[in-house]
Amino acid sequence: MLVRNTLSAASGLSGRLLFCLVLLFSVQVQADAARALQQLNQEQQFQAAYELGLRQLAHEAGRPAFDMAFGVAALESGHYDQALFAFERVLMVNRNAPLPRLELARTHFMMGNLIAARRHFNQVLEQDPPPPPAVARRIQWFLNAIDQREAGRAVAASDMSARFHLGIRLGHDSNPRNMTHQDVLLFGALLLDLPEPESDTFHEVFGGVTFFQQRAESWGWFMGGDLSLRTYHDQSEMNATNFNLRGGPIFLGTHWRLVLPLQLGFQVRSDDNRTELKSLAAEYTRRIDAARDYTLFGQLAKVDHEPGGALRDVDTFTAGFIYSLRPMEQLRLYLGPVYGNENASDEGPHFGRSWYGLRSGAGYALNEQQRLDFNLSHIRARHKAEDPVFLERRTDNQTSYGVNFTHRAANNMQLELGLQQSGNDSNMNLYTYNRTQLTAGIRKEW
Repeated sequence: MLVRNTLSAASGLSGRLLFCLVLLFSVQVQADAARALQQLNQEQQFQAAYELGLRQLAHEAGRPAFDMAFGVAALESGHYDQALFAFERVLMVNRNAPLPRLELARTHFMMGNLIAARRHFNQVLEQDPPPPPAVARRIQWFLNAIDQREAGRAVAASDMSARFHLGIRLGHDSNPRNMTHQDVLLFGALLLDLPEPESDTFHEVFGGVTFFQQRAESWGWFMGGDLSLRTYHDQSEMNATNFNLRGGPIFLGTHWRLVLPLQLGFQVRSDDNRTELKSLAAEYTRRIDAARDYTLFGQLAKVDHEPGGALRDVDTFTAGFIYSLRPMEQLRLYLGPVYGNENASDEGPHFGRSWYGLRSGAGYALNEQQRLDFNLSHIRARHKAEDPVFLERRTDNQTSYGVNFTHRAANNMQLELGLQQSGNDSNMNLYTYNRTQLTAGIRKEW
């Protein structure tokens, strides 16, 4: 009996010891698996880390250290679905962990899920304690890129990468020349014989490239150019080529960003009318919270015209304020005043004017692939001198509104449908007009 009891006690002790050894070995294996991925990530061998993690995924998934390292490897090697699942597993263990939420936001951004990306970036910014300044500034960089994408601009998902786009639009224009329906009197007495407004259809080919790069914690830069060629099917003299080049620095704060774009633009029409624009602008955006922000903007520009030369050239100053509200994450409302002043040369002082108005709009994301955008603006302008032909000082009331629908399909294809209505009510009938443009287009990004 004593021998049996002694053997039984020894057996129980051995079992417990074996269990502890197995447990320690298991923990060591788990730690080794995570460390191996972390080491490969540090060496920027992300594809190798991803392949190693994929082989261990069935046994290691659900362990935060492994999932975090595997998620980073998957994200950096372009396997976004696996990265998404990995970071979500980490957050299931600790919902308040800032690093996996930041990487989850970045993953959604890379996948084009802008609503989810913005939501998770904002959650990181709102955590207590707040994220380090370097992280907050990096988030401001991504929020700027999201704003650019929602505005319809092609922005690369990763830094140091150019984003190209090419597309075509078909459309109908009710009044390409902005002609008036009303009688026009010269010198207050002579009836001017003008053609009636004529509608036309057109096609437009367009393309461009953008490049964004964050150079340091607190700043980066961007550059982009676009070209469009519009061809009217009957009124060929209104055919137009437009070229724009834009670029400049972007400065980043923990709750703000400042963009200083330089712009050079040209328009050439088939009737030999040419316009050249050179401008310097500033756009300061301040985040109030996840639902609210505001933007202050200003621009100095020189606009040169041909024919007409110095007679029609103007130097312009524009300033404004936009307040944005997101009552829900899919909906953005914005509203703000705008003011402008245009100084003409001594040869044509009546081309100078001052104006003020209101700009507003809304953007609603039906889902991550489809969105509707509405815009409405009204401007009241008064010219600075009497027109020598019409013998009075010109005043204008310009109203514009429209709606655009976009659908992002697979392979970075995007369908675009648009309606834009514009009109001007002037005390000089020559400048009173109404114009409607309908467009349908498709573009490819890569």
